[in-house]
Amino acid sequence: MPTTRREPRKASPAFPMLGPSLSMARKRIGGLIAVACAVMGGAAMVTATAVLAETGVSSHLPADRLAAADLIIAADQAYPLPENPDLPFGERVPVPADLAAQAAAVPGVASAVPDLSFTVDLGGSTLEGHNWQTSSTDPVDGEAPDGPGELALDTETAAAQDLAVGDTVTVTTASDTGDYAVTGLVDAPGVHFDPATATALAAHPGGGVDLIAVTVDGDLDTVAADLREALAGRGVNVITGDAIGDAETIAGGTALAELIALAGALSGTVVLLVGFITAGALSVSVANQRRDLALLRAVGATPRQVRRLIATQASAAALVALVPGVALGYVVAERFIAVLTEAGIVPNSLPLALSPISGVAAAVLLLVTVQLAARGASRRASKMSATEAVAESRAEPRRPGAGRTVAGFALLGIALAQSALPLFVRNEAAFISAATATMMAVIGLALAGPVIVRGVTGVVRKRLTGATPAPIWLAVNNSHAFSLRTAGQVTVLALAIGLTTTQLYSQTTLSRTIAGELAAGTAADATVTGPVTADDIADLATQNGVDAAVPLVATTVIREYDVMGDTEAEVTPTLALGPGADRVIDPGVTEGSLADLRGDTVAVSTATAGLWDVGVGDRLELVLADGATAEAAVVAVYERGFGFGGLIASTDLLAAHSGPRLYDTVLVDGDTEAATAWAATQPGVSAAAGDTALRAPTGFSPDQWINLLVMFAMTGYVLLGVGNSLAAATTRRRGEFAALRVIGATPHQIRHMVRREAAITAAIAVGAGLLISVLPMSLLGIGFMGRPWPQGPLWVIPAVAVITTFIAYAAVAIPTRQALQVPPTMLLAAVD
Repeated sequence: MPTTRREPRKASPAFPMLGPSLSMARKRIGGLIAVACAVMGGAAMVTATAVLAETGVSSHLPADRLAAADLIIAADQAYPLPENPDLPFGERVPVPADLAAQAAAVPGVASAVPDLSFTVDLGGSTLEGHNWQTSSTDPVDGEAPDGPGELALDTETAAAQDLAVGDTVTVTTASDTGDYAVTGLVDAPGVHFDPATATALAAHPGGGVDLIAVTVDGDLDTVAADLREALAGRGVNVITGDAIGDAETIAGGTALAELIALAGALSGTVVLLVGFITAGALSVSVANQRRDLALLRAVGATPRQVRRLIATQASAAALVALVPGVALGYVVAERFIAVLTEAGIVPNSLPLALSPISGVAAAVLLLVTVQLAARGASRRASKMSATEAVAESRAEPRRPGAGRTVAGFALLGIALAQSALPLFVRNEAAFISAATATMMAVIGLALAGPVIVRGVTGVVRKRLTGATPAPIWLAVNNSHAFSLRTAGQVTVLALAIGLTTTQLYSQTTLSRTIAGELAAGTAADATVTGPVTADDIADLATQNGVDAAVPLVATTVIREYDVMGDTEAEVTPTLALGPGADRVIDPGVTEGSLADLRGDTVAVSTATAGLWDVGVGDRLELVLADGATAEAAVVAVYERGFGFGGLIASTDLLAAHSGPRLYDTVLVDGDTEAATAWAATQPGVSAAAGDTALRAPTGFSPDQWINLLVMFAMTGYVLLGVGNSLAAATTRRRGEFAALRVIGATPHQIRHMVRREAAITAAIAVGAGLLISVLPMSLLGIGFMGRPWPQGPLWVIPAVAVITTFIAYAAVAIPTRQALQVPPTMLLAAVD
């Protein structure tokens, strides 16, 4: 019996839709160019954000003064939260001094030297004081300090103050003012004392130290592991390698935490914008291929195959755009870090993480976003039956689903409720609610936009007469009939307007709110600035004509509180003032008295009191900026929380738990000339009339400038997406233009029609964009400033409207003119 020979089975390709996808893409390249541009801009933004996050996670400051240490022992410098990022402390958390002896007893430890850091005023310059033993260099001139009354000085400060070995200088610290002989000059920064003198000058409560520098004579990893075991349960970390530089200065760890927080804050908005713009570009690409997709459905392609085909096309376009986009992202990240460095948020010595990790992460995220957007954009076309698909291939869909419209109007209603919150509540939550209402409204506009456009154009359509010029008649009816297409263009234009307007006016409203509350609440007659001790302040208060001298400290506290059964904690900006605070500030006390702010007491803003559910007479468990825990009684509640922060504490509370400190600001009630005369007798101290410390700075703060910079970058990306989408959508209408020319329309009439359509689109977009942004900002102005308009430069509104209109016009006029240069018969043949 003969055997039947089977044909060898062909192996299925790894990407079965790649060939058909690329073949179709070559014929409809315009829409995919828009996708590529959207992906390239998105890749740049996502990569820059990822570089910030990677820098915060993996970069380290170089060790300086402690470069000779093999490892250091430091306290936990952050408040732990089980399910959220830890909160960094603003000041150094001390280490028990006895840990140095315990560490020295571990086998393999050559030395374990306590390190102290404290503020020193030398000739009017504020420096850091340290104990000599932890300096990583020998004196370049002279000898190390070896007893009381001696110090070694860094060469840079010595040159700036024209000091040399043998000179005598006056040094002021929080606990003492005295004369010291310069015995040596060193390269290590700061002022260096012998251990006993440094310990006395630092005056840490309980005899604590800042760090312990350890050198080893054995295997570093083994010794580090033994130290961790020996010190377990003491609340300290054994730090080795590159992380030593981060722990050496408080600014290092704080800067890294701020970079991570900044990247986290940006990531959500960036991904949302990238998804929004990419989805818009893909919807145009899918519309360009509606006829081809209909034919595929007619010959038996499954919905899944259609979606895979579109996703493959989009991924191919994205891959082409990712390389330049990611490369641009690294350049943007470098410039952004430079801005952060100039603003003093990031130290100069922090290296930028430029590894491939950020680029790869951005590429993966963008490809996933493109895949999801492509499958979403092609969902309608893929689910149609073959006959419906063929029928719709010649005519665009004209009506949205009812569920989409209902959801859109529901989101618009929620956005309106968010916008109105500042009318009823004047706190940070109301501010954030109004500022974020625009993004909610944009999503609602994207869903309900077709119905809104159809309604607006319907009103205009009814006013058309027989005398209406043909181009205008066609423009109005096109916009009305193809409301889905028009609404898509309106939404992205409105997004650009809303994003710009909201971000700018929210910043300016916040600045003006702070400035207004500070102007209304400052009552000091003079401000003394410069390093002064508690004894100096007491002496100032005894001067003839001075009624009160109140030290001022800007710090932070942390407190846990309960929110719907969950434990939350946050860093609360805090002003600390000495006795007599009621004489120099007026934060708008509504309950209690600021005159009672002495000892272990605090005052809270109304917003903080509501959040923490506390009032006058209650006691609070607080964690101070150096990790010390304190219990304080609430003595007052005040309403000007934006200007004076969420908490005002007594300086007695800080001194009792964190030790004495040098004060650089004192508010004076009384004779300004008396304060000025006293300041003239103190080195490095000056006085000025009025309250210069709590006066709001002119212009924006560094944080606000950074927010505006990010906003402009995002707006630029949105406008790029707008232009690309409009240009691609106009290019898709070549067949329509050719048909109009065949039936007698002139190129001038077609251009006139397209310009009128652009005018209609821009008018609706400007109206919608301003409504969803100016309305919330106006309500914010009413609630916080009592003025029913956005608080900021009003010229921004017409400027944004003009720029948006110009982009809408240029994005459709240029491709229209290009399409009309081709003879209509050739254009029809090419389109078909």
